[in-house]
Amino acid sequence: MKNLWDDRKSITLTRIVVALAIAGSIIMTVCGPRLVRWMVTAHTLPTASGPVLLGMGYLCAVLALVMLCTLYRFLRRIEQGEIFVARNVAALRSISWCCVGAAFICLPAGVFIYLPFAFLAVAAGFMALIVRVLKNAFEQAVRMKDELDYTV
Repeated sequence: MKNLWDDRKSITLTRIVVALAIAGSIIMTVCGPRLVRWMVTAHTLPTASGPVLLGMGYLCAVLALVMLCTLYRFLRRIEQGEIFVARNVAALRSISWCCVGAAFICLPAGVFIYLPFAFLAVAAGFMALIVRVLKNAFEQAVRMKDELDYTV
């Protein structure tokens, strides 16, 4: 029986989901002022927190778009068979730093404005650690591949 689902289809599905996340991030960024107004009203936050949340949202949007676009290019390279290459190590490093940036932006908001942002900060920090471990594994694999290429 033929396997209906393979690695190529998984990568394609992941790229589609990442592209949808990019579109969603752009839409949320454009709707930022409206979303912040709703959040301040719905959660009875101080009115003065609105501009802070909007600024924080825009900073996180930049990080999210950089991360998602980097992830998309990373997936394209994997799809093309470029797996253990220096550009993928650089991409994973960039993705992890975007997660660290989001954690640092969300943590103060979680402490001073709205507690659930602290949970986002912890999740982003944890994700940064996971991606960093993957980056280190890829980096070691690139070194081993380069050594093997020089040996042959």
